[in-house]
Amino acid sequence: MNRVRVSDGQIFAFAPNLQPVAAFGPGETFEVECQDSCGGQIRTEADLLSKVDLDHVNGATGPIEIVGARPGDTLRLDVLDIAVGREGYVGIEPELGVLGDRVPRAKTRILPLRDGFARFSKDLRLPIAPHIGTIGVATAGQTFSTFYPGEHGGNLDTREIRAGSTLYLPVFQLGALLAVGDLHALMADGEVCVTGIEIGGTVRLRADVVPELGLQRPLVETREAWIALASAPDLDAAARTATADAVDLLARGRGMDWEDAYMLASLVCDLRISQDVDPYRTCKMVVPKRYLPRLPGLPERRPVRRRGRTTARKQRR
Repeated sequence: MNRVRVSDGQIFAFAPNLQPVAAFGPGETFEVECQDSCGGQIRTEADLLSKVDLDHVNGATGPIEIVGARPGDTLRLDVLDIAVGREGYVGIEPELGVLGDRVPRAKTRILPLRDGFARFSKDLRLPIAPHIGTIGVATAGQTFSTFYPGEHGGNLDTREIRAGSTLYLPVFQLGALLAVGDLHALMADGEVCVTGIEIGGTVRLRADVVPELGLQRPLVETREAWIALASAPDLDAAARTATADAVDLLARGRGMDWEDAYMLASLVCDLRISQDVDPYRTCKMVVPKRYLPRLPGLPERRPVRRRGRTTARKQRR
């Protein structure tokens, strides 16, 4: 299995001039090793968010070149598996999170994971649902800290980016230059206290390149729905953009007037909050596949080509 480790490369900002540490061709499957969001700085309940080195937080492993990806293309990433560690943490900090003004002091909880459950207390076991918090590509021009979400992806903190789902990202630079990190064993919509169960682990992905799809922002495909993601400095702006993208997909996909698509969206699509705690907020508009079976412009999947890592690197040179 092709594997990219944290020691191979890690970034703390998505920028236009990233240099790849690995390369894979379309259709290849590869694994990415990810640290937890604080890079291993929180190991006990005495370790607090207020004490971590912010220059080494929310690192993303990579960048990874996807051979053949060009600006204007769309990167299609099948999330095949997410394997997380045996314990994670959740923490709070004054002035952070939706109710940060009510937090009297920093506090950390270390949660052990066993048999698919996280032990929150003696009488409370939570079924885990791992997902990727930060996943993105090189930007068109602006540099974004890995704390930020945006059109490039980044710190989306969207729980539907999980095993069995597909993430679509617009490509802005040759090779896309993908980076992945910030895994969560469990997180609810909103991530209201500023953390999920933060944890390290390994993600298995399959990448492909889709030309002329025309996506401007990240989009998630699940078995049941298409999910338009948008991030902005406030929730209202993020909600407006996510809604506009979803209405456009309905109008194009069903061949209907924009006005009718807007009314249909109000009846069958759900507007939700992915996260309300990062520097930019992220909203999502969920379009059930019952009303949009296929994404407009998306071609049929081509057969998976199985090639080794050496072949991909030779192509890059």
